[in-house]
Amino acid sequence: LSKLLLLFLLAMILANIGGMMYGPLMPLYLKELNASVGQIGLFFTLSQIIPLALQILGGWISDSLGRLRAIAIGSVVGIFTYVALILAPTWQWLLLAAGFQAITGALVGPSLDAFIAEHSSDENRARVFGISQAIFMIVGVVGPVLGGWLADSFGFKVMLMIAGGAYFVATIIR
Repeated sequence: LSKLLLLFLLAMILANIGGMMYGPLMPLYLKELNASVGQIGLFFTLSQIIPLALQILGGWISDSLGRLRAIAIGSVVGIFTYVALILAPTWQWLLLAAGFQAITGALVGPSLDAFIAEHSSDENRARVFGISQAIFMIVGVVGPVLGGWLADSFGFKVMLMIAGGAYFVATIIR
C-alpha cells in the first residue's frame, strides 16, 4: 500500500466508524424523536430511494471532476449529515440527513473504489481491495458497538457529536 492509499484508508476508517456508530441505531433515534413504527418504516423506505436516484450521477461526477474532487465534495456534504442529525427536532428532519448521506455516498463510494484501482498496481490490486474491504468489515463491527455504548451511556446527541467529530477529522484528511 502506498502512503497515499494508507492515508485515504485511515480517513475512510474514521468516516465509516462515524457512520456505523449511528446507522444501526437509527430506529431507536427515530423512536426517541417520537416516530411511530409506521413512520420509522416510511423513513427507511424513503431513505433507500434517495441513494438509488443518486448513484449513477455520483459516478458521472467522479469521472467528470476527478476522484479527489468528488471525494472532497462528498465529504463536505457529509458534514451536513451530522449537523442535520444532531439538530433534528423531529424525525421528519432526519430525512434531510438521509438526503445528505445519500449525496455523500454517491460521491465518495464510487470515487474511493476508482481511486484505489487507479493507485494500485495490476499485481496487487486485488490484495489492496481485499485489505480495504476487510478493514470496512472490521469497522462494521467496531462502529455499532462503540455507538451503542456511547448512546446508552451519554445519549444520542453526544454519540452523534463524537461520530461527527470522527467524520470531520476524516474530511480534513481527505
